[in-house]
Amino acid sequence: HREEKRSVRSGKALSVLFIDMDGFKNVNTDHGHLAGSAALVEAAAVISSCGRETDVVARFGGDEFSLVLPDTGPEGAMAVAERIRDRIRVFSFLEAKGLAVHLTASIGIASLPDVSGSAENLLRAADRAMYQVKNSGKNGIHVAERNT
Repeated sequence: HREEKRSVRSGKALSVLFIDMDGFKNVNTDHGHLAGSAALVEAAAVISSCGRETDVVARFGGDEFSLVLPDTGPEGAMAVAERIRDRIRVFSFLEAKGLAVHLTASIGIASLPDVSGSAENLLRAADRAMYQVKNSGKNGIHVAERNT
């Protein structure tokens, strides 16, 4: 909400990425919930490493994360999303536990002012964009349509 208000006040863009770890359920099933928790910590670190110090990463629930990108329009958000997707794809999760688990990510992007102006609508649009990736084969990126 704070970044949304700042974006509206300053007239600068604000983007949100909604990130879902593809196939993550298998980590819990195959290696247990403690391994799953460790993999989520690693995923958060990978996601954080792709942004700036001013960006905000949060676990949104389960194996989903959101990344708030102040002063970032759709093009900049796409660059960050591509970096995240590429780094997740090549990262070897759970190596400290003697495993080498590989995952991919489905990422939805929504930006103000392209999407109607509230934090809830922005997050909802990014979530819907992420599900479009999930429904079309996973391991991809989709930008929410204007005013969705």
